[in-house]
Amino acid sequence: MAASVLLACGLNEQKLPGFVHISEESNVDGSFLISCILGQRLRISNAGTLLVCLQHHYQHYFNAGMRLGYNCNIFLGKTLNVIDVLSDMANEGFDSKWLKTADGLTLTEQLIEDIRAQLASNYSNRNSYTILIDNLSILFNLGASKVQVQQFCQSLAALAKEYENLTVITKLSNSDIHQLTDNNVAKLGNVRIQVLRLKSGVFREVDGKLLIERVLDEGSYACEETRKEVLYKVNDRNVKIFNPGEVGVKV
Repeated sequence: MAASVLLACGLNEQKLPGFVHISEESNVDGSFLISCILGQRLRISNAGTLLVCLQHHYQHYFNAGMRLGYNCNIFLGKTLNVIDVLSDMANEGFDSKWLKTADGLTLTEQLIEDIRAQLASNYSNRNSYTILIDNLSILFNLGASKVQVQQFCQSLAALAKEYENLTVITKLSNSDIHQLTDNNVAKLGNVRIQVLRLKSGVFREVDGKLLIERVLDEGSYACEETRKEVLYKVNDRNVKIFNPGEVGVKV
């Protein structure tokens, strides 16, 4: 279902890098990567996952998971926990704590506090733990500044170093518009996946391109980096991967 795209991105192992950033270019949708990664983590025995819903609510990921062959509800409250910011705002309106944070905390400070609380409750019972942030750019829409979003991501990266076997995966849409923030967040980790448009425009067999960049060895003055390009097509029940040149399209 989603094994090929995870293999291409190097995210099919039980132990993942500490910090992974997904850069989503304007007019492409990389949400399928979050759903694919979520399904893979849920299938690992005694691996905990925290899904932070900013762009889509939990029901969206449940529906996407069912199409990809897994049921989130089986794991909900067990190995899967959710901070559903979107649903909370929809249900509570202006009374939502995400629209009027308490104790003088900013939106991003409140969010990192909730993430820390989830870790305190659930991390010790798991062999590994993954935090998925589905779209950082929504924080801008809710009033967070670029500095606050950057500090939020730095706090997440610090958590990945503080806790053993903890992986943080973030996604930022409109990464070409928020280019400075996107580059700064990407530098916090060793893996960056860029979801890019095709140069040739719309093509029936291909939705877009993935550029996977991975730092292999980071030293004092230089680092070795690998780059890999693949094309992808998102279908109702799977994600197909092609090598450039495998289909007749300009990438």
